[in-house]
Amino acid sequence: MKTMFVIPGFKESVRDADYTSLKKFFERKGYCVKLVPITWNYRTMTDYIQQFEDFYSKHKTEKNHVLGFSYGAVIAFSSAEKLGVDRLYLCSLSPDFCEDVTDIQEWMKKYIGVRRLKDCLGRSGRELAKRLSVPTVILYGDKEAIDFPKIKIRAIETKELAKNVKVIEVEGAPHDISFPAYRETIEQMF
Repeated sequence: MKTMFVIPGFKESVRDADYTSLKKFFERKGYCVKLVPITWNYRTMTDYIQQFEDFYSKHKTEKNHVLGFSYGAVIAFSSAEKLGVDRLYLCSLSPDFCEDVTDIQEWMKKYIGVRRLKDCLGRSGRELAKRLSVPTVILYGDKEAIDFPKIKIRAIETKELAKNVKVIEVEGAPHDISFPAYRETIEQMF
């Protein structure tokens, strides 16, 4: 049996229509789908990663693929090697690593919060990429790369440092997994 774990983005829920429709799509493709519930409030990325690792340990099967969006992609990326996942799909990998915080915008600092910002100083995207051996696809939208250039930088740098990474730029897509071109690109991979 093959399982697809889907991790939503920051403050998103597995009950959101974007994720329930993704679940139906992957079920039609023969996956047992596990939408990963994350408790976002009053927690840091370290907590989110632990929540996913605990959930994964309880639900893993013979073949395990993980798809994460935004903060969900950070969770997936940060835990993939440790958990030994078989395949990784990182949609809009957020720049939530120590290399990314040097010139973070003020509004983003407020949105993320002081504790989450401090937590990302202990996590290196470059070091994770160097150790990444899991076959990985990273997607990002060309419109979101204009709004959040570090998303593209993180994707390209990860491809350069990791062993088996493919990067796909989704034409016309903002930071939105339900955007038609984004969703179509995901579906075409399967």
